[in-house]
Amino acid sequence: MKPLALSSLAALTFWGCGAPSDCERAAAHVQSCLGSSAEASQSCDSQSAQTLLAMSCDDLAKSDGKSDGTGTGLLCRLFGVHCAPLFANPTGSAATYPIVLAHGFNASPTNEWGFNGVADALRRDGQVVYVATVPPFDAPSVRAQALSAFVDQALSETGAAKVNIVAHSMGGLDSRYLISSLGYGDRVASLTTISSPHRGSYIADTIVSVLPENGGVAAAVNALASAWGSTYSTVASDSHVRDALTALAEKSAPAFNAANPDDARVYYQSWAGVSSIIGVASGKVDTDCEGKSVIEPGTVDQMNLQLIPMAAFVEHGPLNAYPNDGMSMVTSAKWGNFRGCIPADHLREVGQPGLSGPRSSTGFDHLSFYRSIAFDLASQGF
Repeated sequence: MKPLALSSLAALTFWGCGAPSDCERAAAHVQSCLGSSAEASQSCDSQSAQTLLAMSCDDLAKSDGKSDGTGTGLLCRLFGVHCAPLFANPTGSAATYPIVLAHGFNASPTNEWGFNGVADALRRDGQVVYVATVPPFDAPSVRAQALSAFVDQALSETGAAKVNIVAHSMGGLDSRYLISSLGYGDRVASLTTISSPHRGSYIADTIVSVLPENGGVAAAVNALASAWGSTYSTVASDSHVRDALTALAEKSAPAFNAANPDDARVYYQSWAGVSSIIGVASGKVDTDCEGKSVIEPGTVDQMNLQLIPMAAFVEHGPLNAYPNDGMSMVTSAKWGNFRGCIPADHLREVGQPGLSGPRSSTGFDHLSFYRSIAFDLASQGF
């Protein structure tokens, strides 16, 4: 053990009036091996510390920080060293089929709810990408018709037999309607959804309950939505807000799911975002994420302020009771092969607004995430 580590242990023993704890010993071991400052965090536990104490200096040097399958994750969580970004430096081949990006409610390819920089990042990897533009405020039946035009364009221009759809939020419902109700199951190889409310979002139920179906108020709401949507979308001139929210409501989900069953020819997979209003992870994260979370213990995504009022309704009232991203609960986002939870709120999942680059507190980088999805689809033959 190096002199610096020995002196650290001696000081700990002196000031603590006793033998150093496992966490203190592990900190000294890490500092000795890696030569970087290592101070145990409050999340340090004896079992984790003993795991690191049993590792050689060579093993520690090879370890990455985040739990993305490449390292222990303990170095980052306990001592703040080797904190590699999640999905760091993804590599692979271009997908067999072109990728179509499908945005959600109140979104377009250019506004803050759209895929910020994703298409360009994927294209740099050699992926063929099409970015759909659908009405921001309308039912999946209407939005899916618009989405179909981009699928048709991708097939026509590339000569491919199928496409991969990667959808955020309501885009997942549009895509499922496209596949099942519009009969595109023979033209879609895979559907990847990110925080799509497959079982609804209670914020939509809440708004629908006070939104008139017809009359002057309903017309005014639609007119305002069209005016607002036209500032960022070319297809927002005929909005139907209540239809959109009704489709997103929990009470509508059973009927929608029954009418749009999975097509056996399509591979379905899903991811869910998890964030926190109060900066503390929900106790149900491990359960709801089925142990597939890539969220490092002790790290929590801090929810964007504009999502907090909605999250309270999404959770049906109790703050931080159910893991969610501010718009969709994890339990609602699961569909098909559930891949796990990512540390991001509904905006950070698409890198908005201005939320790009690895986040220091979690390591999440939305561009690396989508690049990983594309490479993974390629590896599966899609």
